[in-house]
Amino acid sequence: MSDSERPLGIKEIAAGLGCSTRTIRRYHAAGQMPTFKIGGKTSPIKMSRVDLRRIQKKRGK
Repeated sequence: MSDSERPLGIKEIAAGLGCSTRTIRRYHAAGQMPTFKIGGKTSPIKMSRVDLRRIQKKRGK
């Protein structure tokens, strides 16, 4: 898997959107972001780069 295909971690998502990791966790829990977990409940939150770009575009970043 190339770096451009690798899903982003929660810190990268938060940096890309200019918010905290806590905010990303809240949005994930509420189902307000296209995030996912690979594995069980304790797996880290991930997001595709395409989805992040789509959100940034909507927000005008």
